[in-house]
Amino acid sequence: MLDGTVKPGRPEAQVGSHVAGHNTGTLRHVYVGGVDAKGNPEDTRTPAQKAALLAHVKALIARYLMVKKVTGHNQYVAKACPSFDVRKDDLGRLI
Repeated sequence: MLDGTVKPGRPEAQVGSHVAGHNTGTLRHVYVGGVDAKGNPEDTRTPAQKAALLAHVKALIARYLMVKKVTGHNQYVAKACPSFDVRKDDLGRLI
């Protein structure tokens, strides 16, 4: 949510369906936003969303010590999402 509230989605133990060929052995996180008022890709994360996303991913890394990298969907397919470059974000510097 825009206020940083984290809501459960697919169970962590269930294989996701986020990137064909890269679902097994991965975790995923989704945030509300990513487009401007006209529907164009834009990093619209609020400060609360950024903080919550960073905290949540840090917790996942601590729980799953085998995590080797944090990446965005757009690093695997020609899509805009997550509408920012994880490699240049604090998320990409966690590992």
